[in-house]
This record gives sequence, structure tokens and C-alpha cells, in this order.
Amino acid sequence: MTAALPRRLGLPAAGVLAVLVLWAAVLGQIARERARAMEETAERAEIAALALQTHLRRVFAAVDELLLALVRQAQGRGESVSLAGLAARLGAIDPAVLAIAVIDADGRVLATTQGRVDGVVLAHDRDYVRANLPFDPGRPVIGQPLPEPISGQPALSLSRRISRDGGGFGGVVVGFIDPTLLATGDWLRGFGPGATAAVVRTDAIVLARSGETLPPPGAILDRPGLIAALRGSAQGVVAPVEEADEDSGPVAFRHLPDLPVAAVIATSRQATTAAVRASEQRALLGAAATTLALGALIAALTIEARRRARREAELDADRAALEAANRAIARAKRQADEKTALLETTLANLSDGVTVFDANLRLVTWNDRLQDLLGLPDEVLYEGAPYEGIIRAQAGRGEFGVVDVETEVRRRLDVVRSGRFGVYERTRPDGRVIEFKRTGLPGGGFVTIYTDVTPRRRAEEQMRRAREMAEAASAAKSSFVAVVSHEIRTPMNAVIGTLGLLAETGLDEEQRRYLDTARDSAEHLLAIINDILDLSKIEAGRLALEASDFSVPQLMAGVVELFRASAQARGLSIELEIGATVPEHLRGDAGRIRQILLNLLSNAVKFSRGGDILVSAESALAVGIGLAPRIRFAVADRGPGIPPGERSRLFQPFSQLEPPDARRTGGTGLGLAICRRLVELLGGTIGVEDRAGGGSVFAFTLPLAPAERAPEPAGDPAEPARRPRRARVLLAEDSPANQLVAATWLRKDGHHVDVVANGIEAVEAVRARPYDIVFMDMFMPEMDGLAATAAIRRLPPPAGTVPIVALTANVMAGDRERFLAAGLNGVLAKPVTGRMLGAVLLEQLGEATEPGAEPRPQAAAAAPPLLDADHVARLGRGLAPETIASLVRACVDDLRARGVAIADAAEAGDAAALGREAHALRGGAANYGLAALAALAARIEQAAAAGELEQARAAAGAIGTTVEASCAALVEASGRLAAAE
Repeated sequence: MTAALPRRLGLPAAGVLAVLVLWAAVLGQIARERARAMEETAERAEIAALALQTHLRRVFAAVDELLLALVRQAQGRGESVSLAGLAARLGAIDPAVLAIAVIDADGRVLATTQGRVDGVVLAHDRDYVRANLPFDPGRPVIGQPLPEPISGQPALSLSRRISRDGGGFGGVVVGFIDPTLLATGDWLRGFGPGATAAVVRTDAIVLARSGETLPPPGAILDRPGLIAALRGSAQGVVAPVEEADEDSGPVAFRHLPDLPVAAVIATSRQATTAAVRASEQRALLGAAATTLALGALIAALTIEARRRARREAELDADRAALEAANRAIARAKRQADEKTALLETTLANLSDGVTVFDANLRLVTWNDRLQDLLGLPDEVLYEGAPYEGIIRAQAGRGEFGVVDVETEVRRRLDVVRSGRFGVYERTRPDGRVIEFKRTGLPGGGFVTIYTDVTPRRRAEEQMRRAREMAEAASAAKSSFVAVVSHEIRTPMNAVIGTLGLLAETGLDEEQRRYLDTARDSAEHLLAIINDILDLSKIEAGRLALEASDFSVPQLMAGVVELFRASAQARGLSIELEIGATVPEHLRGDAGRIRQILLNLLSNAVKFSRGGDILVSAESALAVGIGLAPRIRFAVADRGPGIPPGERSRLFQPFSQLEPPDARRTGGTGLGLAICRRLVELLGGTIGVEDRAGGGSVFAFTLPLAPAERAPEPAGDPAEPARRPRRARVLLAEDSPANQLVAATWLRKDGHHVDVVANGIEAVEAVRARPYDIVFMDMFMPEMDGLAATAAIRRLPPPAGTVPIVALTANVMAGDRERFLAAGLNGVLAKPVTGRMLGAVLLEQLGEATEPGAEPRPQAAAAAPPLLDADHVARLGRGLAPETIASLVRACVDDLRARGVAIADAAEAGDAAALGREAHALRGGAANYGLAALAALAARIEQAAAAGELEQARAAAGAIGTTVEASCAALVEASGRLAAAE
């Protein structure tokens, strides 16, 4: 009995062990089935994400193509865009595309494909306006779902910026897309309930969704693992986190290469495991039956019948397992066939060519588009074809140009084996340009996408040529305007100057009347010339604005006082009204504002037939958040009024409402055209409306920033006029008439004047005798004024430091800065008067201490300041502190690098490199207001250009200390500016 006890105990133990082994095997099989189901679902989700990505790229590319066409049509103005016929094209792109709208810089909806809109104004905080407002991103901007401005339906946006000629914000063109329809498609077929297709931006905001697994459009993803994967990879699959969501399955995503969005396919764990749930249940039932059978066998070892029953149960379990295995195999084969068919269909319908090579560089798959793009023969394209054979066939046909075939094959094999993948382009022998995008695969091998970019490259080449032609035309026009300016203003200088001299002689009443008529005519002609030149400069984009702090009451009162006498002579009164909410001091281009007001008030006096003229200023509401306050200036006259149908002609160049043979007033028709261009250049608007009681109101509204500091008060008019000290003057002028005028004005003020006719004579005169100041014409024969100035500056002191003032009729934008950078101390624009000459002498030489005082020794020209703080403040206005710091760091690095390059060139005696680096340093320093450094670089550049190497090297000796001092001053000023911001 004692021997039988262990045997009886061993049988139950063996049975329990058998049951444990059985259950371990069953549970392991269930876990493997579930893992396999998850893997298959992940693979299918990747294919669905690829299909969704292809769909999104097609829709976004088609919409962006329409937006680009509308931007080009706008030419900087949203009002120029026509949306006629676009509604039908939107439906052809995709049912999800709802509408396209055009929005101007003030947030007004100008047009939409959904019909006419009136009075719809949007805030600038909408992302499709906010993202395009500061600058042109250069690509479409995709925004999160918001109510569409017309229908109010939630829609995500795809927008492009409309840029004006000067780069200013001109509005946006926006396409609106239904976030529900966009993600709806066949890619979710077969995933069961709970699967979701979505479009997610890289900042984790859901833009579109079809399904319920992910958050709704406009919400932020609540899955940290998915967000991290989206930000770290271009494509992939995120496994489910069981602790976070009981029903979450694999999530596949693929980023769009041209937009910051990704196509996302999220599956349901419940739907994924549903296919294997039946087999799991059968396996569990089989295991339970087996357990029971084992128990029965152990309990009835002595009974033969029970042993047979146990045997039959085991056979039944085996048959069930075999049947389950057969069904699993059939299901896996069916799923593999479906996946293969889906992949082949996707590849066949792609607009780009595709090849996939495995880790052994064997061809896995390709599509028909590949043969269309590369012209590969059928015999080299087959499954398992070696990459080496395909490259050899291409090289043999001259696809890579005239190369050694084997050398080229080895080179390209080395590239793919090293894993150096990326994007590049190649021009085929037939002239087409193909873009190659090659990406490595995780297990080895690579995928290549082939895109025909020939139309895009041709369009870019056409744009480049058109831009070059436009720039050439603009340069030719600017040159012509400069020549015309000089050729007209030079004789006008002589005419007006001679009339001024004649006015100071003894004339009888009749002669005085003739003289006044001639002077008025000459000044009227000069005003017409100035208007034409102003219009030409504006059209050429060369009219520079100069912002400064000014007093609004002082500016407007000065304009009114200029016309008060002429208005009273015509029986008119002029009233001035300034609203209580208008700031006393503002910042803007006061000269251009004064010019606009003078033009409008001149017209009001000219056309009013009696009564009062009202000149006013009042605050206007700013459109948008954070924008500068807007001031409305207006001039109300008592003229005949303007019919509404004629108002569109008012602001066109050379346009007048009266025919030439019926005109009652003079003028060229340029005044209002110049006003409109100046107002637009200042960022404002101008218009005309009827005045109550008869007449018209011309009003313009400008955005003006608050003044940084109160402007200096005007000088006391009762203060006696200051006179410059008597001086020895050299006048370099080739026109005899202008020589006579200028020399006479100077001699009448008691100055000794020597006259020369060209630049060579001017240099010799300065070298031969000392002068207190030189007046230098810029356009002279044999040697012009710039060359003569450069030659004088190379002379030793004191001749080389004599003040030189330019006399020029060339008044185009940038000329003054160019002359000052060339070494001149000042610029006078012709026609020149005695008062202008006296003011320059007073500025350059100082005030006379007593009548008849002898000329004092010539003072050296004032050294330029190390830093122009006002210039730095203007540069930083409106910029964030971190942006200012980044710009300053880049500037400091560049200045120091240029300084080292100049020192190296000076030490090596390389005059060409010295001049080149000094030129680059001068431009960079001037851009940031570093006047002393820019002047030093200009001297080095001039000496190097003239072949004076030793003089250039001597000046370069101070470049290191000047650069460091300038950088320190710039950093300190930027720090103060950032703190103020």
C-alpha cells in the first residue's frame, strides 16, 4: 500500500501539469494570433494612410494651383481678382472643396465663389490672415477649422498671400475645405467600426476627421505617443497603449511633403481582434474540454470506457485545432491578396513614377508611369531585376550624358549602398527635367519617387527672364528721368537765378511787372517738372520716405498760411479744424503729408467760387488688432462739385474733367495722381465725396505712429538772419549761365569766387591754392564731379579735407546718399538760389563774427558719429526683442568677418580683394547706422579703386578697432531698444 500511494499521487500531479502546459500553449497561441492581427492591421493602415496622403496631395495641390493663379491675377491688389467660373472647377477637384474667397489687407471679403458679398469684414486674428500678414511665407498656409465667412460652415483653410509691389500686405486668397468630407473615402473600408481617417497638422491640431476614434476637427490630439511620432518621423505606425485606451488599435500616419500636415489612419482594437475572437473561443473551449478529459482520465484510470472517452476527446480537440489552423491560413492568404491588389491599384494610379528596391538592390515593384518618365525598356524591368542592370542600361543609352558606363555604374552603386539619399533633379536627353525623391527603408533598400517638374522649371525660367526685362526697363526709365532732370533743371537754374539777380537791380514799374511775369512762369514750369519727376520716381519705386516726428497743428497751420493771402484775394476764407482726439505729435513723412495737403488746398483755392474752405484732421478707427492709429485729413472746397461718374478719372495721371478748349484753370492733371500715389506709398487711402451745401471734400486717411519725442519748436521769426563768414569759394560748373548766376550770388554776399569749367581744373585749383569750400557740379566734361571729389579727397590735408558741396539737377531717390558716401559734405538740387548758397555756407563754415571779418582758418570736416541711434531705432521699430537680438548678432558676426578679410587683404597687398571687402563692409555698416565704420570703409574702397594701395592699407590699419567699437555701440543700442520694446 505504501508503494501505491506515490503512484496515486503522481498521476494527479501529472494531470495538473498537463493541464498547465495545455493552457500555456493555448494562451500563447491566442497572444500570437492577436499580435499577428495587429501587425496585419498596421500594414493595412499604412496602405490606407498612403492612399489618404495621395488624396490630400491631389486636393491641396489643385486648390493651391487655383490660389497661385489668383495671386498672379491680383498683381498686388485683391480688387483685381475675378472668381468667375471657379465654382464649377471646385466641384471637379473634390466635393470637400467648398469655396474660394478673396480678402483685402483690411480684412474685407471682396469676392467668393458662393456669390456676392457685401460688408463682410474679418478680424486679422484669423490664422489665414495672421500667418500671411508680416511677410510672404512662399508656400500655402493651412489653417485650422473655423466658420467659413459667408455660409458659417466649419471649414479648414488653404491660403496664399497677395503682396503689393513694395512687398506690403495686399490681402489673401483663401480656399475653404469641408473637414468631414476631406477625410471620407474608401481607405477605411475593411477596418470595421471604430476606425477613423484624419488630417492632423504638425502642431497636433486635428484639421479633418472621418470617424469617431480621434478628437473632432479643431481639437488637439490627446495621444502623446502619436504626437511624438508625428513630430519625429515622416511616416510610421504607432502601436496602441493598452493602459490609455482599451479600444485603440494601431495608428498609421504619413506626412505630406509640401505642407505641415499628416494623413492619419486610426484603427479600433475591438475591430482588429474581432476576426480572431471566434478561433480564440474555440481554442479556449478545446482547452477546457481537454482539461475535463484529463480530469476524467485521471479519475477513471481503472475504467476502460472512460479511457476511451478521454481518447476521443483528444481526437476531437486535434481536429478542431486543425480546422482553426486551416481557416487562419485561408484568411491570411485572402488578406495578403487584398493587400497586394490595393498596393498595385495605388501604384498604377499615381501621377509620379515609383520604384522599390530591397536590401539586396533587387527591384520589388514599380508602376507604368516610371516607364513614361524614364523611357526604360521592358526587358530591364521585372521583379527581382538588379539595380546595377537598370543603371547600366540607362548609362549605355546616354541617359547620364557622355560618361564611362562602368565608372558611372560603380559611382551610383556606391551612392545607394552608402545610404546617401535625398532629393535631386536631372535633365533627360529629351529635355524633360525629372525630380528624384529617394528614401531609405527600415529593413534596407529604398523607395524612389520620380516627378516631371519640366513645366515648373520652364515657368520659373520665364519668370526670371521677365523679371530681368522688367528690371532693365526700370533702370532705363530711371536713367532717362535722371538725364531729363539734369538737362531741364540746368537751364532752369540759370533762368530763375538770372531773374533773381535782375530783381535786385534798379527797375521801373513796367520792367518789374515783366520780371514778375517771367519769374512766375519759370517757377510754374519748375513745379510742372517737379510733378513729372515725382510721378516718375513713384512709378519706378525710387521715392524714399523719411519718417520723423512732427507737430500736426504746426504742419497744417503752415499749409493754410501759405494760401491764406491768395484765398482772400479770390474772396475765400480758409478755416482749420483739428479734432480733440488727434495727437499733437505724430511720426511719419511730414514732407510728403505737407505735399499732399498743398496739392489739395491749391486745387480748393483754384476751383472754389466763393465761401469757405475747410481744412481738417480727425482720428479714424484702426482696422485690425495692434495697428497704428489712423488720421483722416480732409480739404472741403466750394467748387462746382464732381459728378459720381467722373470721380474714377480724378486720380489718374494727366486726367482733367474739363476738355482742353474749355478749361478755366491751369494745371497738368498730375497733382491728384501724385497725391494718390503718395497716399498709397504711405499705406493709406484717398477719395472724394460731396460736401453739404455744395462743393467737394477730398480726404485721405493714413496710419501714423505716435511720436517718439516732441519735435523741436520752430525758430523765432523775429530773430535776425545769420550770415556766413566771408570765404574763398571755388565754383566748378560747366554751364556759363549757371557760372554767372552762382558766382554773382556769392560775390554779392562778399565772398571771393574762383570759377572752373570741369573736374580736372577743379582738382588743380584745390591743389594750387587753399579754399574754404568748393561747390561742385556733378555732370561736367572731361572729369565729372564724383571723380573730381575722389581725386581731391586723395590730396594731403588741408586740401584733401576741404568741404565739397554737390550742385546737381539729378534728384532721383538714392542720389543724395550716393553723393554723401562718395565723400561730399552736402547736396544742393538745382535751381540754386542765393539763399540756398548762404544756408550751405553758414552750415559748413559757421557764422560771421563781425561785419567784414577775414576768413578764419578752414576747419576740418566733422567726423561722422560712431552710431546713428535714430537709424537703429527706425530699423527696430515693430520687431520683437528676440528678432532684434538675432539681427544684431548676425550683423556683428558679418562685420567682424569683413574686418578680418580687409586686414588680410591689406597685409597681402591685394587691392582688388581690399576694395571688394571694403565695399561689402560699407553697405553692411550703413544699413545699421554705423556711420564712422561706413566712412572708413568708403575711404578704403576709394583708395583701392584708384590704385592708391599704400593709402588704402594705411586706412585699413584702423579697421580692427573701429569694427569692435562699432559692434559694441550697436549691441548696447539694440539692448536699449529691446528693453524699450
